[in-house]
Amino acid sequence: MKKIIIILSLLISSQVFAKEKISLKVLYVGYNPEKPMPADVVYYSTSAKVVAKMYQTRMADFKAFLEARFQEVKVVDVRDYIAEMSNEVDVTIMDAGPVKLPADFSRPMILMHAMAPNVGLPKGLKFDWYCQCLDDDALNIRTTHAIFNTPNKVKLTLVNKPTPSSFFNGHQGAKTPKSMPMWSVVKAELPAGEKYLIGMVSHGEGFDDSPDAEIISGGVCLKNAEAVALGRQGNYFMWGFSGSPDYMTNEAKDVFVNTVCYIKKYDHMPAIVKKVQIETRSGIDEQIYRIDRRLYDKAIVSRKEGNERLLRAQKELRDKKDAGEDIGKGNEMFLKMPVTNAMESFEDYLKNQAGEKLFAKFGTNTKLYHQYFRDNYEYFYPAGTYSLQVDDDAARLKKSNRKPEILAQCILMLERKQDELVAQRLLTRYTTENFSTAAEWRNWFNTNKDHLFFTEAGGFKFMVNTFGKSVQQDKTAAVQSVEKNSGTNNEPTMDDPVAVSAKLVYGDSKNTAQLFINAKILKGWHTYAMVPQDSPFIITKVIFELPEGARLIDDWEASAALPFAGNEGVFVFEEKASFSINVNMEKVKPGTIMKCGLSYQTCDENKCFPPTEKMIELPI
Repeated sequence: MKKIIIILSLLISSQVFAKEKISLKVLYVGYNPEKPMPADVVYYSTSAKVVAKMYQTRMADFKAFLEARFQEVKVVDVRDYIAEMSNEVDVTIMDAGPVKLPADFSRPMILMHAMAPNVGLPKGLKFDWYCQCLDDDALNIRTTHAIFNTPNKVKLTLVNKPTPSSFFNGHQGAKTPKSMPMWSVVKAELPAGEKYLIGMVSHGEGFDDSPDAEIISGGVCLKNAEAVALGRQGNYFMWGFSGSPDYMTNEAKDVFVNTVCYIKKYDHMPAIVKKVQIETRSGIDEQIYRIDRRLYDKAIVSRKEGNERLLRAQKELRDKKDAGEDIGKGNEMFLKMPVTNAMESFEDYLKNQAGEKLFAKFGTNTKLYHQYFRDNYEYFYPAGTYSLQVDDDAARLKKSNRKPEILAQCILMLERKQDELVAQRLLTRYTTENFSTAAEWRNWFNTNKDHLFFTEAGGFKFMVNTFGKSVQQDKTAAVQSVEKNSGTNNEPTMDDPVAVSAKLVYGDSKNTAQLFINAKILKGWHTYAMVPQDSPFIITKVIFELPEGARLIDDWEASAALPFAGNEGVFVFEEKASFSINVNMEKVKPGTIMKCGLSYQTCDENKCFPPTEKMIELPI
């Protein structure tokens, strides 16, 4: 009798559980482990073993979890996915790439970890590539947000933990507390030294300056506290954390389920703003912070301390090598790397931070720079994607370029036929419209003034809020993205801070040649020379394809690297990086091609580009 009661109870429980499944159709797009792992797998870890394991287990893990929570679940390998499949379900979870979606794709989608910028950048979303360096904890959390409260009411376990050291590196650091409440998203269950898949953060500056976007939380990462780990724009949700359900905390599992339900609300509600501007007014705050003699003096001390660490690391490697241990090719190059305490002068430092023109006006008087930036704070607008300039027109009117009063003033000037060229210039500069008469401008402004918003990320523009309406606004400039290229630019630029070149210098007999691969790096930017084993920063690597008959004679040698302040064990290349090696060319046929170049990641103090490869072709 007891057995019958127990069986009936189990049957009833299973039926109740089945009824409690959420009535949504969910599509999971990942990697089918029955197919070979691609070379460009989107999962990222400092451990190749972890990546290989996740490739084998992640799809089944998600499938089992989703089937337990939702009424209908489908899984598909990303190589078999087409956008039309998302029309057959309520929500798509994109966990693998690459994937291309139509420009008008508007179905609800969760973008996992690096898939956020992989999908977002080509579409102009605010999910840009800030840093693939997100750890396991969330912080700066909007605990009242729907994803923490419905349909599962989740009581987050918040624990005060030390604030990541990188949060203190910029101007925001002055107001950042020493500890912060944090919520564990990914369980820490891997053996020591084996880092789980690393997540992704996007820039927080300008992220929520449009009605189609919202920041929900940041996370522990190697950038600043404003970095976005959980956020939404339009019909896309960025889940920057990397844990699959087996590695999520129980609370995170419930929040993820809530997120699936939440993004469903934004079906057919695409973003109305394209991100065309990386540098926002926050960059002016950063310039004010960095134009400081004390900060420069600290950098000198940090450089010397870092070089002492470098010498100690080289000695440890040398001792291992002398003891007969194989230290690896990368360490061989690091072992030969020269050490320099050379530091730019304070004058050059100021030129780098503020530019030659301002240095000519203010010299080494840092107070004058600060006053200039504060006096003109409301008049800065883009000089390029990564830089700002003062708008003299707005400054003469003494009207902030982010308040609608400037539009009203310019329309009035047109109506009164006062400085019409200036008024027209400002109206077209700060809106996405291009009317030719005062009457047209007045009609547009009066019709839309209650629905205007100003977006810096969207190009320092006033736009009309059409989010969620049938008429979508899409008048912003074309989004810029960084992709693999041929490396033919001779000089670095703000949009491409590293210029790569290469040359062969032949010996007298032409049987040998020295191969040089050089990088010019824009001032203020760096690439990584050496990082700790568990660091997510991507080091600069030589890539090459030798022609038939060519043979390397010795090991690669690199130019001096510099210690990266605030990041122990991290060394970077600034301004230039050079790599050289001797090549035996005796059996190489003339007319063949040698391909060579660099694989690297470029960052400055506040932002990073995605990892990049540049190749050069050298005729023999």
